[in-house]
Amino acid sequence: MKHFAEVSLNGQDFGVLWKPPFRVNVTAAAKPGVNHLRIKITNLWPNRRIGDEQLPPDCEWNGDVIKAWPQWLLDGKPSPTGRLTFTTWHHWTKNSPLLVSGLLGPVLLQTAEVISAR
Repeated sequence: MKHFAEVSLNGQDFGVLWKPPFRVNVTAAAKPGVNHLRIKITNLWPNRRIGDEQLPPDCEWNGDVIKAWPQWLLDGKPSPTGRLTFTTWHHWTKNSPLLVSGLLGPVLLQTAEVISAR
């Protein structure tokens, strides 16, 4: 995993992991049998922008700078092209390389036996 992840097990939230070692103790929520592990990963902003660049433009550009505020934005409406983000400057193109991000393997579920001191 790289950057950010929210972890929950059987509906119990274990917060946001944002730095190595990206580990969480889920013992309190684990139960015998089937468990439901949920990991929500946050992708990086450049990757989202590069993804939106795959869609048609939703405003006019003067080089890398926006020419004018688009009417759909002024009206508080979503982009007519399906883009999820909007900026006034072109930082990336549809051919920009994606940054390494997401749930990167290996993902391990480890068990341990708790031995109490006498």
